[in-house]
Amino acid sequence: MHARFHIVGCAVAAQPDQEAIDEFVEWARRFGALVLSQDDVKAAFVQYDAAGAQLILHGCRTAASRRQPPLRFGFASGVKEANGPGGAPRVGSRGLQQACDLAAAARPGQVLVSSQLGSLLQLAGLEPCERLLSRRLVLPDGRPASAFLVEPPRARSSADRPPA
Repeated sequence: MHARFHIVGCAVAAQPDQEAIDEFVEWARRFGALVLSQDDVKAAFVQYDAAGAQLILHGCRTAASRRQPPLRFGFASGVKEANGPGGAPRVGSRGLQQACDLAAAARPGQVLVSSQLGSLLQLAGLEPCERLLSRRLVLPDGRPASAFLVEPPRARSSADRPPA
């Protein structure tokens, strides 16, 4: 049986960039994410019962793209609560706040993952588990935090490539 995660994410632009935010949100929806809020600078989203970390990996691809200025991302583990409108599920506020705080603390082009979500990915052996670098950082409100920085994929050296 594969592990299932509730992944909460936040994408932030350094300056208003509706096109970049819209493009990422469109892809997030393709991965099954629900958009919680969106404007021309920031989007928050959740993917319930995710079987993998495709949403995080797409955040990594987007952050590493040549688009300037690059977006920055924060991801956290969420709690699925059943007390939304009409009994629909909603995400717990703690995971949402954590994802937004991490995105705000990230530098342009960076992807930060909460310590809890990073540990869950490592235990499940899901990519990007081998590219998680433990970091201590200061959140925008001055609080210290621990998180994982997702290291960009390295270019494969000729020794790593399969023979032609």
